[in-house]
Amino acid sequence: MTYARFIAVVLAFAVPAAPALAAPVAKPACAHELATTETSLLKTLVRMQSISKANPSEQCETYRAHAAVVAKARDVFERCSTGATRAQDLGDMDGALERVNGAIASACATQ
Repeated sequence: MTYARFIAVVLAFAVPAAPALAAPVAKPACAHELATTETSLLKTLVRMQSISKANPSEQCETYRAHAAVVAKARDVFERCSTGATRAQDLGDMDGALERVNGAIASACATQ
C-alpha cells in the first residue's frame, strides 16, 4: 500500500480527506519529503477528527489548513511517486482536494 493510498483510506473516514505512504521513490531527497508529508497528513487528520466540536470560524480555518496540506502533499506525490501507483496517488489527492474544497464552499461561504 502506498503512502498516498494509506492516508487516503484513513482520511476518507475522517471528513473531507487526503492521501499519502510511498510508491518507489524517484529521487533520494524524496524519501524525506514523503516522510514529512505523511506526518503533515496525519496531523491534519487528527485536527479534522475534532472539527465537529469547533465553532464555524474554527471549522473553516481547519478546512483551509487541511486543503493547504493536501495541495502540498499532492505536489510531493507528483514529483516523488513513481511506478504504477503514481496515477492512483495523484487521483486520491485530487479527490481529497475536491472534497475539502466542496466543504469550504458550502460551510465557509460567509466566513
